[in-house]
Amino acid sequence: MQLQIALLVLQIGLGYAHCAARLIATAIVSNASFPDPWIECWRFDEPLQKYPTVGAAMTLADTTNVTYVVLPPRSEEGVHKPPHPMLFVLLSGLAHVRTLDGADDIWIMEGVNNVVVAADDVGHGHYTDYPSDKETAALQLPFKDGKAPGHVILHRGACKASSQVQVECDGGEESRGAFSDDL
Repeated sequence: MQLQIALLVLQIGLGYAHCAARLIATAIVSNASFPDPWIECWRFDEPLQKYPTVGAAMTLADTTNVTYVVLPPRSEEGVHKPPHPMLFVLLSGLAHVRTLDGADDIWIMEGVNNVVVAADDVGHGHYTDYPSDKETAALQLPFKDGKAPGHVILHRGACKASSQVQVECDGGEESRGAFSDDL
């Protein structure tokens, strides 16, 4: 494994490998054929680009508005669904989302898995509670025309990476949470 990492670093350093960083996010989804929601890990199609100063950025999606929500400590919303597919971006606090059958869940925390897609607007919805001892604040950003941005499904269930940035280099070599000079 150390040899593979060393070779990858050498390839990047010599310019032989090209790397692309993309955002990954947990999504809760449903559709007319399957009204009970399930959870998936998505990787968005649009790569991050080098930011003018440091880091990377991307245009994630066209949205129709931005709603700032504040939820009280130790509260619950019960069963509900979003009015339209949207991004839910947790700013502070803690949220726990579960499917109605209890088979899948997502813990949304500050700085970890804090960008989530809520696309279970068709069907029965999901259950959310806010178990933190402080207020939970979030942004809700509905996708324009109800259309989620291009993505691939990485796997069933919540994303488990410690970073929501996934870097892939030529040939599918992956490094989660890493940045490359090629961004």
